[in-house]
Amino acid sequence: MRDVLLELNREVGIKGSMVLTRDGIVVASELGPGLDNDTVAAIASSVVQAFNATLGPLKQSPFFKFIFTAAHGRMVFVATGEAYVAVVLNKDIKIDVSMLSIEGAARRIRNMTEIRL
Repeated sequence: MRDVLLELNREVGIKGSMVLTRDGIVVASELGPGLDNDTVAAIASSVVQAFNATLGPLKQSPFFKFIFTAAHGRMVFVATGEAYVAVVLNKDIKIDVSMLSIEGAARRIRNMTEIRL
């Protein structure tokens, strides 16, 4: 799994990535300089749990993919079954190009976790 994240992080504009369980436990993490593992995991977990809690009353299933944009950058979240991939990106990156790589990495991780179950 770490190899998939390392490969993903080589893409232009990606600062780091991690795989977390739905309840926020870090499974694998490859964050670049200046990114604290605990801080990114806490933000990712908080955002995902709040987003999914909002979907419940709307009678929507848990998310598959969403993009969180802030003043200093973006985070992309892609579900991989029982876990999800969280990717930190530069704020000015062209998201369409990055999404192809992110979705490909998430698919590879999803396949890895399905084999273990």
